[in-house]
Amino acid sequence: MSQLLYSVEEVFSNDGYLKEFEKEFYNIPHYQRGYKWEPKNVEKLLEDIDNFKHANDKFYCLQNITIIEKDNCFNVIDGQQRLTTLTILLSYLNKKELVYNKVRFPENSIRKETNKFLNEIITNTTAKFPENSWEAFSEKNNHFDHQDIYHIYNVYEAIEIWFTEKQREEPTFDNKAFTDKLLKSVKVIVNKIDGTTSEEKVFGNLNSKRVPLDGADLVRAILITRVANEEGKRESDIKNIVRVNERRVKIGWELDQINNWWSRDDVKNYFSKVVNIKSEEIGVSNKLFDEEKYPINNLYLLFAEKRKQKKLTLEIIEKHNNDALGLYKELIKLHNTLQDWYQDREIYHFLGFLFNHKPNRNFQFSVVWELWEKCRTREAFIKELKGLIREVLSIESELIDFKDTSVNWYNDKPEILVQALILMDVIYSLKENQNYLPYYAFNKKSNDIEHIFPQNPKEVIKQKEYIAFLNKTYVENDKQFDLSKFDSKKEDEKYQEKVLEFIKEQTSSFKINSIGNLVLLYSSLNRSISNSKYADKRARIISHHNEGNFIQPHTFSVFVRNFNDENNDNKDYEHWTNNDIEANAKYISKTIETFFNT
Repeated sequence: MSQLLYSVEEVFSNDGYLKEFEKEFYNIPHYQRGYKWEPKNVEKLLEDIDNFKHANDKFYCLQNITIIEKDNCFNVIDGQQRLTTLTILLSYLNKKELVYNKVRFPENSIRKETNKFLNEIITNTTAKFPENSWEAFSEKNNHFDHQDIYHIYNVYEAIEIWFTEKQREEPTFDNKAFTDKLLKSVKVIVNKIDGTTSEEKVFGNLNSKRVPLDGADLVRAILITRVANEEGKRESDIKNIVRVNERRVKIGWELDQINNWWSRDDVKNYFSKVVNIKSEEIGVSNKLFDEEKYPINNLYLLFAEKRKQKKLTLEIIEKHNNDALGLYKELIKLHNTLQDWYQDREIYHFLGFLFNHKPNRNFQFSVVWELWEKCRTREAFIKELKGLIREVLSIESELIDFKDTSVNWYNDKPEILVQALILMDVIYSLKENQNYLPYYAFNKKSNDIEHIFPQNPKEVIKQKEYIAFLNKTYVENDKQFDLSKFDSKKEDEKYQEKVLEFIKEQTSSFKINSIGNLVLLYSSLNRSISNSKYADKRARIISHHNEGNFIQPHTFSVFVRNFNDENNDNKDYEHWTNNDIEANAKYISKTIETFFNT
């Protein structure tokens, strides 16, 4: 039964965990604090268990207990509150024979009376718990230590009240069914530590942090304790103990380095799009492997996904109990590979694009890993990734013609539009000495699609500004629209018809929704310059970039006119014309085509 998770029944049963290690009971050392649970704590626990649906392989997890072997017992370093509470609860549920004398406080400690109260009154099958009030009980039994016993008494009473109320509110409520769920489907993480470590030191460390153990902590415990032991078995000389301890230190340091890397914001956010599975839950809605609190869990999630698991469970880790070294080597290999991918300019950008714009619904990390292992060289892998990107931008194996200015990309094909523009960013970032695209630049969530030559605004107030912009920038003096009566006639339907007619006439030749007239911009920046004239937009974008703010590479390239022929000396930095739209569309088409053909 060498595992990490044990049911409540296994924890207390004579045939369970205690028998596995030939122990008789759980001892609460003298340095432990007294029992401090209050009625609200046990009420919350009862509600959680009651609400938990124990179907299939699901279970409710009670976090951990940390123990160490001592003679005929386990010393409880952490988790005595949970063990004591379970003892009280099971006693109420008529399972006294299961828990009798299993949790003990030393007879020579200040809590000897607590031990007597728990095992002579609460869990003793021949004793009946007093039905009178605490005041009456304490007056009659004033020899008991009131500090611990007061809390135990109140918790027992709270349990009794909860079940009484439950049966009153729900006549069909079944104590037996609840008991069965508690015994079978409520599990405890048992963290048994090395007996060579000072338990007082361990206790101090645990209680200084007071952070619940996560799946990541459990994996760490397995690797540090068991890998070194497995390697140590191969040694027979007297230096074995020293070598094992040195190996544990090295493994701990390596895991710390790995954890530090996965904790970087850029790394964890980048790989959040790669991870496609979730952790199993403990309790009602808590993740056992919480990647948000412990980013290294992203590595463990990908470990499970690479093995084509639908979710990360503790069982997957526990399968390696007898081969922790094999688990460690596999995790190290996976981490090193992912780190290598992240540092490779092409792989980083190709995977960043693909996991944000998946070529099909079946595109998952396991598929990419299989592809990696199938390819004999890095170059072959990169070529395969580029082929997958081509699939995203192809229709029936034919690459989309992006230079076609008759296509209304903005309204008819917005998804492909965004993918093409982000690919342009990728292509630019692949150039030597260019910055890597940040993780957030691979998707559109924070971006707007910006019209370089502005589209016709629907709001009346902006129509006035738009016409003023057209008058000033594109319309000859004798053909300009008279705006002097705009405010007084903005409700006049005939006048408004003339307004729309003018706008339509002046912009009819502009391929406003062509890809050559569209770029991606951060929403906040886009809204501040929307419907501004080209020269103003250009100045704002260049200024924003020069201040150290991120501007999508392709967007910046367009506004500094890098899409023009290098020999073109007639670059117009004041106006954006239909010729510019067509030239930019051709530039995009040629750039993407060249990318796939090289």
